[in-house]
Amino acid sequence: MDRRERLYSVISGEKPDRILTGFWHHFSSSDKFGDASVRAHIEYCKAVDPDMLKIMNEHMFYIPESVNRPEDWTRISKLPFEKTSYPGYIEEFKAIKREIPKDLPLLATIHGVLVSAYHATGIPGRFAELDNMVSRHVRENPEAVGKGLRVVAETLIELVEELKKIGCDGIYYCALGDEEDRFTDELYNTYIKPYDRMVLDAIRSEGMISALHICKAKIVLPRYADVDTDIVNWAVHDCRYKLSDGRRILPGKTLLGGFDDRSGVLVDGSREEIEKKAISIIEEAGRENLIVGADCTLPDNVDLWRIKAAQDIVHSL
Repeated sequence: MDRRERLYSVISGEKPDRILTGFWHHFSSSDKFGDASVRAHIEYCKAVDPDMLKIMNEHMFYIPESVNRPEDWTRISKLPFEKTSYPGYIEEFKAIKREIPKDLPLLATIHGVLVSAYHATGIPGRFAELDNMVSRHVRENPEAVGKGLRVVAETLIELVEELKKIGCDGIYYCALGDEEDRFTDELYNTYIKPYDRMVLDAIRSEGMISALHICKAKIVLPRYADVDTDIVNWAVHDCRYKLSDGRRILPGKTLLGGFDDRSGVLVDGSREEIEKKAISIIEEAGRENLIVGADCTLPDNVDLWRIKAAQDIVHSL
């Protein structure tokens, strides 16, 4: 059984010959684009020999229009793909694919609709701020912002289609905005989730693996219980929903995670501590429909030997 067969076996609910892992980390600022990004991904593969590889995407969503008021989102128009920020990502992806083992599944990173809209504004600051401009606009005039979010979603769907053409196995879709303090359930379910669902449904219609990452702390996991996706990943250490809760809320889905990404044994633990944590993850979540990984993408200064150790330990259990 090769790596691609193992991954499909897991998401189909079958028992592969070993438990899989999915770890990835950010790269330094000098390794985010072009040949440097390609080289960094290949070096990671050689060091870790992973079960799957997520290709980092530092190409942020772009619009030529200036957005300052909620009504400005109604003026956004969809750009031809070659005018978007994504052709460079396609070239990086193709270059990485040429150099890595043929059986290694590749997941492309696509940032969710709401955070892509935030990236497009060019406003400095952090999306995690609950009152960032885009979130504030949604609360003030959701109908107007929704028109802009639809354009964002349509562009991301085109990115999915282009990635399918070049042999991408699946999409790691980073949905943001689900924090319990950001939007009410009604606002989120009416004006945010439908656009994430548009992209996730497009991934499914292309026959690609769909991995949903629900990003940030204090997320509301049940909001995504009815979304059609193969894999779900969230920060179990930063919210009230643990992997065992995921089994109940997301029946039949493959769960990805278990390790903390910013502290704990992957950051400063010994091999023995990593093994103890891996065992506890598997005991909690069970062996089926499980990919052991981290809450989120690991920092760029993570020691690769700890990722390799975690992977080897999980494979042996």
